[in-house]
Amino acid sequence: MIRHPLSAAACALLLAGSLSAPLSALAAVKPKAAAAAAPTSDTPAAVSRDPSCTTTRSRSADGRIGYFRHCPDSPDMVSFRGGTYRMGDGIGNGQNFEHPAHEVTIKPFAIGRYEVTRGEWQACVAAGGCTAPMTPPEATEAGPRHPVNSINWLQAKAYVAWLAQRSGRPYRLPTEAEWEYAARAGTDSHYVWSMGNVDVVTCNYANALDLSAGARHPELTWFIECNDGFAETAPVGSFPPNRWGVHDMIGNVWEWVEDCWHPDYTGAPTDGRAWLDSGEGANCKKRVNRGGGWGNGASALRLSSRDADPAGNHSSGLGFRVALSVAAPPPAPAAAPAPVPTP
Repeated sequence: MIRHPLSAAACALLLAGSLSAPLSALAAVKPKAAAAAAPTSDTPAAVSRDPSCTTTRSRSADGRIGYFRHCPDSPDMVSFRGGTYRMGDGIGNGQNFEHPAHEVTIKPFAIGRYEVTRGEWQACVAAGGCTAPMTPPEATEAGPRHPVNSINWLQAKAYVAWLAQRSGRPYRLPTEAEWEYAARAGTDSHYVWSMGNVDVVTCNYANALDLSAGARHPELTWFIECNDGFAETAPVGSFPPNRWGVHDMIGNVWEWVEDCWHPDYTGAPTDGRAWLDSGEGANCKKRVNRGGGWGNGASALRLSSRDADPAGNHSSGLGFRVALSVAAPPPAPAAAPAPVPTP
């Protein structure tokens, strides 16, 4: 399965005569991280809590969903009470690493309404907490509302550490279980949509490898027969949100999460925490990313689809969104006892 758009070197190989190679073979050709430019720590330069960081609130256009943000240029967030859902491919025709489907109980948390944008990333760069993306964007994808991409996992960790210190709030990357819970928004289907020809309907709901992307990248031959109007990334919020008010969980860019990669869900936690084996911990060889990106067809945009990269890898189809730990609401007060009748 091709996840991220191919590197220039890979494209040159394809155009030299390998266009008939199977997709499974092409998937091994991935952009390589510029190791010298990658940060070696997820701890940003020391900063003080910013006094301009005060909580502001907004609502969706229909008034149904509430959002909040803690700083003027930090991501909009939406919070969830948590609950139990079935994670993975419950339909039975996904990849082996999407199995076994299993119940997971999620604690209250919040997640970004959108993928982290270039404008939000630049605020971190300007403050000294982040470094520039590994590869500069094309001019048409450089706007402040486009999702930041060409970010490796270590850079994403540096951003959430900077945001946590600046805001005084426990920002972090989402766990894989939290990510899928927010993406599914209560559905157990393959896709965020429920009907129609997948290759036609996809462009109504997600930024995928469509005709416009195929025109810019003729070497990417698996494009689908619809047109969403975006050759690469789209400004966040260009497509409808899911039922829980979160945009672009599917398509646009793949999103880093906290977890180490495991080849399937055998032994996965059932309490929503990140899956970090004691033998791997923070140094696991690969980190999971979810959601598909602009360089993928509909088969990669399924809600259970998953993949991973080494923490130092980056590509134009790889970004992230933030999560926030939220205190559980207090339990409801016990009902008052019935009065005892007087004899």
